[in-house]
Amino acid sequence: MKSKKKPRDLLETRREILDAAFAEIHARGFHASSLEAILERTRHTKGALFHQFASKLELGYAVVDEVIVPMTHARWVEPLATFENPLEGVLRLLEANIGEAPRAMLDLGCPVNNLVQEMANTDAGFRRRLRRLVEGWIDGVESHVKRGQAAGLVRKSANARSVAEYVVASIEGVYGLVKIVRDESVLRSLVTSMATFFACISDDVAANGASRRRSR
Repeated sequence: MKSKKKPRDLLETRREILDAAFAEIHARGFHASSLEAILERTRHTKGALFHQFASKLELGYAVVDEVIVPMTHARWVEPLATFENPLEGVLRLLEANIGEAPRAMLDLGCPVNNLVQEMANTDAGFRRRLRRLVEGWIDGVESHVKRGQAAGLVRKSANARSVAEYVVASIEGVYGLVKIVRDESVLRSLVTSMATFFACISDDVAANGASRRRSR
């Protein structure tokens, strides 16, 4: 009699399939990614995949919810807590996440932007998930802008929600430009323009070129 798989084994299998699916979808897009190609990136069988996901569409949804959402938050929201002025943090994250990213990764584009362009108008399930992802990203940035306002580093007259929407839209836009023009100089232009805007709502960013990290 075969022993049942332990919950830990099932979780590891799920994670391995999700990671492989993310890599394949990021490289080729959702429609062009086959289950066979995804499984080739793992040691698992199609039976193991269908034990976790009823269909390719369900797998795609899980990639958004379980891979791209936490990845986006970890890259663009959580690190802002380490900066005294969150606006300075946004500029530094642009440098780190885009300016220092490998050329091959930039050529693939932003996984969020790619799926929005490919799936938002064709599948309601993707559209709902991608909207929640983007709104959660904006919410996270907004909370840090408000923290900056409470600390007297960001002017209280600034609309924190509008600032957060501008930040997210700008990041997604520069990903698209870098992907199509294959020239990182567009990032320099964005950082300069964003720093100018931030200077209007925060004297701290204009006066301090170096980041001011909160002591731990």
